[in-house]
Amino acid sequence: MTNPLIGVRVTTATLREVARMEAAAEIARQRARALGRPVLVSVTTRVGLRDPLALFARGAGVTHNRFFWSTPAADVELTGLGAAWSFTPAPSGNRFAASAAAWRQLVSEAVIDVDPNLPVPGPLAVAGFRFDPDQPPSELWRDYPLGLLVVPRLLIVRHGDVTTLTVSGMVDERSSTLALGAAAARRLQALIGLPFRPQRLPTDVQVDVSLDPEEWKAIVADAITDLRAGRLEKVVLARAVRLRSSEPFDTAATLDMLRKHYPHTFVFAVARGGRTFLGASPERLVALRNGAVTASALAGSAPRGKTPEADHAFAEALLQSTKDRTEHAFVVQMICSALTEYCDQVCAPESPTVMQVRNVQHLFTPITAHIRPGYDIFDLVGRLHPTPAVGGKPGPAALAWIRERERLDRGWYAAPVGWVDARGDGEFAVALRSALIGRHEATLFAGCGIVAASEPERELTETRIKLRAMLEALGASEEMIG
Repeated sequence: MTNPLIGVRVTTATLREVARMEAAAEIARQRARALGRPVLVSVTTRVGLRDPLALFARGAGVTHNRFFWSTPAADVELTGLGAAWSFTPAPSGNRFAASAAAWRQLVSEAVIDVDPNLPVPGPLAVAGFRFDPDQPPSELWRDYPLGLLVVPRLLIVRHGDVTTLTVSGMVDERSSTLALGAAAARRLQALIGLPFRPQRLPTDVQVDVSLDPEEWKAIVADAITDLRAGRLEKVVLARAVRLRSSEPFDTAATLDMLRKHYPHTFVFAVARGGRTFLGASPERLVALRNGAVTASALAGSAPRGKTPEADHAFAEALLQSTKDRTEHAFVVQMICSALTEYCDQVCAPESPTVMQVRNVQHLFTPITAHIRPGYDIFDLVGRLHPTPAVGGKPGPAALAWIRERERLDRGWYAAPVGWVDARGDGEFAVALRSALIGRHEATLFAGCGIVAASEPERELTETRIKLRAMLEALGASEEMIG
């Protein structure tokens, strides 16, 4: 059967979903008339098993607003395309509280049609924030504001062997309900059924170290001087590396490599205005599900060994390192203290374990809690960011030091990125092991925690190790950088 309003062949099931969208949009139109403002309408349905990354890849020619999230170890992936609704907080005020208020109002008025037995409860908002709201943004980060919430127009989520499609749009009293269903059917027909075939990585990548390694080590030495003088307890310093290629970078191929090689990380991408900020972060900032809170303390690093024996030796040395254990304890203490403000039953093991990813291993402590009524994930994100693992201690003094001395606009690097659902549950990672990628250029970021016992050469080596994941995923190598 061909629907003349849509112009493509559709099945009876598709027509049934279009009817659901029309009915929901009609309710939303009446609600919008009563409220005097547009209302979100969102319809979720189960579809055949799909690869969300295929939708992300194919969506490049359709919209500049794309989002990808993957936690391979949990067998969860999602992709969002377009922007049914978006929100950017004002420069003044609490950006996390403003985001929470905007999201709560939107979903409280929304018309959401979803089977409660499905693992995804309707629409999600993609969310990301700048690392430092007080640092003026550079041209590099022009498409990534102080804070951003986006409800994708089209969202596909795969949770194990269940895949769902959510279509969302804003409806006012004059909106056509047929237009919503027609647009969804067109996107479903044109995008979701196409296979994903990643392109090969560029072969002519050139590297430009934006800050000479000797200059960066001098900044580290200055930090160590201030630390030993007692002006700080810890400060985290980052550096950037730029890549150029005559061949275009394929961000979907990069994401495919990251999800295969780094299964115990949070693989993410936020595409805006022709650029994509993506990465494979080993660090969860916070997750909230049905009142249960999970956070991660990740600080203290060592390389991976080339043999099992060497790998084990590096791990044992890390566990015995006074410098790394002290740095890690700062982070655990801060996270537990922050969570106590909004949560009960805050719990952390007495000693860390070692988390191993493909190129590096870290001291790791999982932290759990239970959120009190009246609070949400934005309260937790705002209270936790920045942890001492990405900022320092004391926090305000460390941020001021970074702002004045680091000589880098971090943008969204080392900041919260993630998603929130209609129930207020969600998950945010710390945007580490990441890069901001354009068509022919990419800027990669890596940092390390500096304490009084740090050594500049060792910290430079640590940044090289941490850059390895993104370098390899973009067709370059660690040997190409200083």
